[in-house]
Amino acid sequence: MKKCIIIFVLLNITCYASDLRVVLKDGNPVIRNISKNSFFFNAFKHSNMKRRKILNIIKHFAKKYGVNFKIAQAIAKIESDYNPKSVSSSGAKGVMQLMDKTAKSYGVKNPFDVDENIRGGILFLKHLISKYHNVKLVAAAYNAGESAVDRYKGVPPFKETQYYVKKFLSIYNGKRMGLHIISGRAGVSRKIVKRGDMYTNIGNSLW
Repeated sequence: MKKCIIIFVLLNITCYASDLRVVLKDGNPVIRNISKNSFFFNAFKHSNMKRRKILNIIKHFAKKYGVNFKIAQAIAKIESDYNPKSVSSSGAKGVMQLMDKTAKSYGVKNPFDVDENIRGGILFLKHLISKYHNVKLVAAAYNAGESAVDRYKGVPPFKETQYYVKKFLSIYNGKRMGLHIISGRAGVSRKIVKRGDMYTNIGNSLW
């Protein structure tokens, strides 16, 4: 039944992409021959261009404020998947999912403005990095708040936060990323060596 539904949906896409073909391979539907003029191809291309534009803005502000690009990138990926219109159930907004109080603290007047939002999020990250000097604690504080990290003197025992930190480290270390990862700070490449909870590629020059 599920296979029939998938085939039906894929076949309906051909209404927008005349050169799109759905074939069965080992019993599974596979899309082939996607025209560069098709709706499907152009929608994907547009989405990819938007993401790259947002990544470039993240890279710009990360370099400007001396924050490791990979940290900022991983946070943006987890928080909103780079969606500037994203709003969480708790009211966090934009690419970096800023709460109103945090946005106000860093001079963000319009959280849906991509530049403002990313700038505010990176300034917040800069603060967390300066305070904790530990990528796990930075991610935990971004998710659960500084008070929770301080109270538990480490990653809080919240399932959501522990999963968040695990996902953050996976992305930060270059795993399961949909887009090409641009290496950390401009022109800087460091070998990652784990020592306890600390990573040596986060040296003093990055904070």
